[in-house]
Amino acid sequence: MRSVRAFWVRWFVVLLGCCTAGCGLVRNAIQEDRRSSNDLPAFTHEPGAWRKETVRMRDGVELSTRILLPKGVERAPVVLIRNPYDLGPFIDLTCDLFVRYGLGCVMQDVRGRMASGGEWWPLMNEVSDGQDTLRWLVGQPFVDGNVALYGMSYLGGTALAAATGELPVEVKTVVVSIFGTDLREVVSERGLLPHELLTAWAAFMPGRQGTRDSGKAYRMMLEHRPHLEADVAAIGAPLPFYREWLNALEPGGGLWRRPETEALRRMPERLPVPMLLVGGFDDPFLPATLRTWESLASRERSVMVLGPWNHLGSQSGAVKTPGIKDDMNQWGFTIPWLRHALQGVPLPYEAGRVVVAGHGDSGARVLPAWPPATRDQVLFLDTTPAGGAPGECASASLSGQSPDAPASLTYRYDPAEPWKSEGGARGLAFAMLGRQGITPGPVVQTWPCARQDVLRFVGPTSESDVRIAGRARLRLRVRSSAEDTAFVAKLVDVDEKGRAVHVTDGAATLRLPLADTPAPLPYIPGSEREVEIDFYPTSWVLPKGHRLGLWVSSSNYPMLSAHLNTARPWYEETTPVVAAQTVELGGGEGASRLLLPVELQAEAPTALVH
Repeated sequence: MRSVRAFWVRWFVVLLGCCTAGCGLVRNAIQEDRRSSNDLPAFTHEPGAWRKETVRMRDGVELSTRILLPKGVERAPVVLIRNPYDLGPFIDLTCDLFVRYGLGCVMQDVRGRMASGGEWWPLMNEVSDGQDTLRWLVGQPFVDGNVALYGMSYLGGTALAAATGELPVEVKTVVVSIFGTDLREVVSERGLLPHELLTAWAAFMPGRQGTRDSGKAYRMMLEHRPHLEADVAAIGAPLPFYREWLNALEPGGGLWRRPETEALRRMPERLPVPMLLVGGFDDPFLPATLRTWESLASRERSVMVLGPWNHLGSQSGAVKTPGIKDDMNQWGFTIPWLRHALQGVPLPYEAGRVVVAGHGDSGARVLPAWPPATRDQVLFLDTTPAGGAPGECASASLSGQSPDAPASLTYRYDPAEPWKSEGGARGLAFAMLGRQGITPGPVVQTWPCARQDVLRFVGPTSESDVRIAGRARLRLRVRSSAEDTAFVAKLVDVDEKGRAVHVTDGAATLRLPLADTPAPLPYIPGSEREVEIDFYPTSWVLPKGHRLGLWVSSSNYPMLSAHLNTARPWYEETTPVVAAQTVELGGGEGASRLLLPVELQAEAPTALVH
């Protein structure tokens, strides 16, 4: 199994030192490595020479656009990629691979980035600019009448945005990795902001040229109060798009009323062409990826691939899945898909399916849908002490029986000392800022024995392997001395020696207690309210002999912003308030409980044909 990070480290020094005369040899070596490691067929063409054009948008802004065709070919099917990242030769390697299979490639700098004109405003210009570029492209003499939209991460967002309008008949497919169309849950976790995703990305991509030290800018943004002004403190100027994200943390935020946002959200239900969609269980865009698939009109002709990958397409943390390729491009699926859609080459795998490799699997499975059929295993939060291995903290129990007698547990939450994140899926800072970011995925946890603001529960030893598939939910009856606050929960896999590994996490606030709460609800301090935490989607095998742990607190920082316990939005507040938190446990039908989606019948791993 190959690591994506190791692959690029292997070639990084060579590419940096690559001169014009020697670049061809380096590119050939990289592409041969990709071809052999992904069991791809032999190359059919050699790359030609890049040429550059400018494409005028409807408002007169000109976007820098480069074109690469196979050597000696005047007309070809074409893949369109629209890119915001200044990655030098790295981004060109994608086009270079496509042309080796007889496909043309058009690479465009998005508005406000690199050599393109206009103002940088993430995603908001990509709908109109993508549509304008498509109209230009299908009229070009080098296009043979077949076009694909392609992209990974933000580049996938530009592909989805370009497909929001009425597609030209020349567009035959859309291929997207680690992105999606409904970004509401990506931006806001019940009013909390994923700092390790959005704040880190804003520090990395504030404008045309970026910042000299994005890691330093990120740290300054985290520390500044009010956070609404953190952009000026760290970068020296307001970032209007970042402030719009902050104001979009509640359901009625202006971002969600924009026509561009609505067009992007509704795109899948109108898409007439098949899509190849790739997502990772440790990627911050997984919820958006899954929602795109769920509403996809062409789903019966499409394919979704889900694996245990982070945003770089690699497996990080303590649990590894063998027998799969680590790479968010998933070339073993992508190259055959594009050749089939644009050149008529038979597809070597079946469409209308989901290919899934989860944490703890022994390989990939081909399923008709994801999540598969599950039943809710109900586990109640019980004050009865749970046994544990040496080194574990004293913990309460997760029980299959509801406690008859009412009981409660309390803790004190101080926003000035938040519980630090370890693992999880919401991070992107690790990819952009290196050691500044938190390692994502199933990371081994530090038992929070010394913390008085974490409630710990541990379930019974599993008598067989248990596959968790989809979203677990936690219903909590809570009270707080604050006017608003957060409740955060983490599921961990505890082995026989007491080692705990991150499985998934989630959060809710008193003002946004449910996933479908349409507008913030006022809260009277001291009153009881039920909140439901929807955990991040996961595919996890809890092995025989392991136990499931549940840790409840009020922070998960900086994967999520720390709530400051005031009625004012946390990003406008300067002074945090300490809150007394209470979780009510027993009480019959209303008892606090965990609903665990357990797969009814696990399919065996499948031998895939690429």
